[in-house]
Amino acid sequence: MGVRGGPGDPKAKDPIDRQSSAIQAIACLYPPTDFLNYGKPGEDAVGVGTLKSYKGAFGAEADTPEGRRRLGKETSPIYHVTPKLPPTFIVHGDRDFLVPIQQAETFVAKAKEAGVIAKLVVKPGAAHGWPDRQPDYTLFADWFDQCLRGITK
Repeated sequence: MGVRGGPGDPKAKDPIDRQSSAIQAIACLYPPTDFLNYGKPGEDAVGVGTLKSYKGAFGAEADTPEGRRRLGKETSPIYHVTPKLPPTFIVHGDRDFLVPIQQAETFVAKAKEAGVIAKLVVKPGAAHGWPDRQPDYTLFADWFDQCLRGITK
């Protein structure tokens, strides 16, 4: 969502469609960012492999290698990184076997290559989700204060 927003259409009939859908700052936990290189280069996870249990979320197009390539490019945030990407903050556990930490690492690296502010906080020993995420939500609030309001602690 954070990588796909854009300007509104000033000619749109509906006033909602005239408004921008661009995000101003991103903060997220353990996001999948590249379904075509999932954990290692060339590892397809578009409803197969590690994510075979989630095939239904990808739909019938995930039945063919060609369909998976198209969906992977369309739905993976890493293929939509541009210099217009908003400042991005990711918190990810280094023991996450559902969404490998490589997903966050490569996304942050690509964002920085594009000249975008991107930060990764690694939670040592944390899997996909951890019991007490409240301190991480506080970090998110601080991130939004800094990026959107110019307030730093």
